[in-house]
Order: sequence, then C-alpha cells, then structure tokens
Amino acid sequence: MRFVLWAAFATVMLSTAARAERLTVALSSPEVQINSSFSGTALTVFGVIERDASTLSRTGSYDVAVALIGPPETLVARRKEHVLGIWANRSAQTIAGVPALYSLSSSARLDLVATPTVLSRLQVGYDNIAFRFEGDSTLNDPVAKDFRDAFIRLKEKAGLYHQQVGVNFIGDTIFRTTLFLPANIPVGRYTAEAYLFSGQSLVARAEDTLRVSKTGVEDNLFNFAHNQSLIYGLLCVLTALVVGWLGGVIFRRD
Repeated sequence: MRFVLWAAFATVMLSTAARAERLTVALSSPEVQINSSFSGTALTVFGVIERDASTLSRTGSYDVAVALIGPPETLVARRKEHVLGIWANRSAQTIAGVPALYSLSSSARLDLVATPTVLSRLQVGYDNIAFRFEGDSTLNDPVAKDFRDAFIRLKEKAGLYHQQVGVNFIGDTIFRTTLFLPANIPVGRYTAEAYLFSGQSLVARAEDTLRVSKTGVEDNLFNFAHNQSLIYGLLCVLTALVVGWLGGVIFRRD
C-alpha cells in the first residue's frame, strides 16, 4: 500500500514538472463568415507563456510554431503523361484526410526551432504532414512522393498552404502572429495549434478553434446544393436551357 502511494506521488510530481510552462492561445476572431464580397481576411493568433517558480531561472529563449489546420478532405491526384503526342491523365492516387488548409508561422526556421524527430512527431511543416493514400497503409509512401509534392505545390499556388517565419515576441512571454485566410478558403472547423519549444524540445502546447461558414444568399445556395442535390442539378440544367433559348431569340438574325 505504501509503495502504491509513493508511486502515485512520484507520478504526480513528474507530470507537474513536465508541465513547468503553461501555454495559452487565443484567436482574434472565433468565426469567419463568407459572403459575396469576401476577398480574404487576416487572422491574428495571440499567445501567453505562464512560468512557475521552477522555470523562472531558465536562461534559454523560447521558440514558437503556430499552425492553422483543417478541415480534412479526400481528393484524387492525377498525373499527366505524354501519350501518342498528347498529354493525358494516366496514373492517379487518392489522398485521404489531408488538411484542406495548412498555414504555419514560426519564430525561426523550423530546423532551428526543433529537431527533425520532434517536428515529425508533431507534424509541423510541409515535410511532416502525414499523407495517407487510399489502399496503402504506409504513411508518406515514398512511391507516391510525386503526388504529394504536386498536391502541396498546387495548394501553395492556391494560397491554401503557406509557411513563414512570422511569430513575434512582445516581451519574454507574450507572442503574436498573423495568418492570412484566402478568399477560396473552404468552410468548416479549423484548429489553431501552438507549440512552445525550448532547447529544440517541446515544453508546452495549446489550441483554439475557428469556424468558417457562409452567410446570406451564399449560405442558402450552399445548403440547398448539398441537401437537395438532385433538384439543384435539375434547376441548373433548366436555367441553362432558358438562358440559351433567350439568347437565341434576342440575337436571332432574320
């Protein structure tokens, strides 16, 4: 019995020591609403590092990485190949559960913030995002590296994947960074994950959530298209036929 009590006490003490720093983060806005005039917006992430008596004497500096991630999506990546003088889609891979948006800001270059092992475990940075391909149980399968690289390149071009050194400290224990959300950002739930490092080791982490939703006419059309897809499709076809007929009447040459 005494051994069990001592073991429990030791566990509590070790867990308390492991949480010497406490990290708190908050977003400048908990929700972003998209309407017809939405052209993108800036999102500011604030963070506070709380230190207890055991860390007040720490002499090393801190590094921080903040990532805005989500929502997950599944899509098919295709590779064009030269066949009989033309470019055609040949091989394809289905990428499952990959973040639709990944925006990362850090206080320094990632190789200075943490070790490759730590970055890989936390999936911080493009090179460490876990890609799973349908029908393949291997994460980040080297065989499908071309599809992974092409996917990230296209996401960067669309403004949905971004990495920067942009975390600024205000004093020793307060920091902030600004992430830009493009106009084509998907609706859904996003997670802002903040990681606190010291000596290239993780000492604390925290997260906050963001909701991106449509509002007004866009929201009604979005819900109608998803909830009544058959009717929506028929109405689109009917509208196209009517517009085509009106164009023929208006511009008809006698």
